This record gives sequence, C-alpha cells and structure tokens, in this order.
Amino acid sequence: MNGGTLALMITGLVGFGAGAYLAATGSREVGIVLMGGGLIFQVLTLRRLRAIKKDGSDAG
Repeated sequence: MNGGTLALMITGLVGFGAGAYLAATGSREVGIVLMGGGLIFQVLTLRRLRAIKKDGSDAG
C-alpha cells in the first residue's frame, strides 16, 4: 500500500467524521456534503486496494 492510498483512506475517514459531527451539531447541509465526500474517498480507496490486490504489485 502506498502513500496515496493511505491519504485517500485518512481523508475519507476524517471527512465522514467531520460531516457527521457537523450534521449532528448544526450545519446539516454542510455535514451531509462532507459525509458524501468522505464516502467517495472511501470508495476510491477500495478501488485502489482491489487494483493492487489484482496486480500483485504490493511488495508487502
């Protein structure tokens, strides 16, 4: 796993967490947008992990 994949993973988790917090405490629309963005980053992470697994290019 390379740094780009880890960055996507962390960005997705932080974005979703921040969105959930904002949606619960006040700015609902912004929170929902951040949660959606976080989920998109998580989907991109899963795509990259599947591609790495398929290629077998992970030096592990």
